[in-house]
Amino acid sequence: MKILSLCLIFLGTAVSAQNYHGQKPEKNIPTVVSAAFDKRFPHGDPIWFSDYENRYNQKLVYEGRFLFDNRYSTAVYDKEGNLLAFAAQVERNEIPQKALKYMTENFPTFPIVDSILVTTHDDEVTYELGIVVDGEYIVKVFSKEGDFIKSTRA
Repeated sequence: MKILSLCLIFLGTAVSAQNYHGQKPEKNIPTVVSAAFDKRFPHGDPIWFSDYENRYNQKLVYEGRFLFDNRYSTAVYDKEGNLLAFAAQVERNEIPQKALKYMTENFPTFPIVDSILVTTHDDEVTYELGIVVDGEYIVKVFSKEGDFIKSTRA
């Protein structure tokens, strides 16, 4: 989930997210990772970042951030070149109505500041909607049909 949360932060505020996290672009990307990216996104021109994730920060992942179909997007790979997740910014009119209704009913005074569509390596599709509540960035996760799944903190 940390991978997806980081993707959300990037997609909403690409430049400030870089500064906020103190991340610097990664120059030493494994050939297998860049080859896997080039095969899947032949016209992509990513800026790469690396991060350790999972419970005890034991898993190294690589994030390729790029424009895809005129949307801020992130592709996350493991060190073997396997795609773990793909996230792309979506417009409000692309969010399922059921999810928008949930947000309107439960958070009427908190505007959606980020909205992304996430597809995992096993083709699970979710919508992640970011809001700020009392200065804290919170992500609401919905199924592709718009059913509420969970809430996380970035």
